[in-house]
Amino acid sequence: MSPSVARAGPGGTRLSTLRAAATLLHPGPSLLVTACFVAAAAAARHRLPDAVTALRLVAIMLPIQFAIGALNDLCDRDLDRLAKPEKPLASGVISPAVAGTAALAGFAIALGMAATFPLPTLPLAAACAAAGVAYDLGLKRGALSWLPYWVGFACLPLAAGAAVQHLTLRVAVAAPPLALALALSLQLANSLPDIEGDRRGGAGGLAVRLGSAWSHRLSLGTAAVAGVAAGIAAPALGQPVPVVLLGALPLLAVSALLALRPSPRPFPLLAPATGILAAVWLLALP
Repeated sequence: MSPSVARAGPGGTRLSTLRAAATLLHPGPSLLVTACFVAAAAAARHRLPDAVTALRLVAIMLPIQFAIGALNDLCDRDLDRLAKPEKPLASGVISPAVAGTAALAGFAIALGMAATFPLPTLPLAAACAAAGVAYDLGLKRGALSWLPYWVGFACLPLAAGAAVQHLTLRVAVAAPPLALALALSLQLANSLPDIEGDRRGGAGGLAVRLGSAWSHRLSLGTAAVAGVAAGIAAPALGQPVPVVLLGALPLLAVSALLALRPSPRPFPLLAPATGILAAVWLLALP
């Protein structure tokens, strides 16, 4: 095995190695968060950014998410050998050196690009990155596993607004409470499939402490609370209530569906619905 990537096997393994490298970067969640970041910037100015600005925004958030994903797998490789031996680092298809290099490169590219935007874009983007690093390096194994999600979710719209020079006090005050409910919901939903493996590996994140049943209930409950609270708070924020409720409807519907028909993997349904609520909520701000 080479020091960087496992040697190709006999049947066209270059494609499988590329697929493994893509898996290391967690492309699904990374693209979703990046899309929310660009949407938040558009919502802040109530118009789409030009193509160059949009690409520069992508060059902030997408490398951060890729780096967090690579670092996550690097930190979890011993646990994954027990619970998820098919993952790139656990199986040896990708080496720790490649994962570490990808993480460092991602953070460097992202923060370098953030520095080209007006302040306070850089410190807010750095806070998003730091939240992911803290989660990967150990917070996910404790009772505060939800905290980095909250910091990241709260800082995302603030960084987007700062980047397009439309960061308002209204968003700075109202975003963190909504982000708390959404972060708790998604962190528990994302952890549900890993509870047994984490327990065997000695990890003690919030989902492990609560158990599958209560994690599922709390995830759906906080998602529903976020949707309802967004509608209740809309008049105080100057938002049109019907628009906010329409944005919350997918999240409320998904929460109700998953309550009636529980799924061991609720995250793929909750995440897009959360993104819709966040985008509509930001667009509805005056």
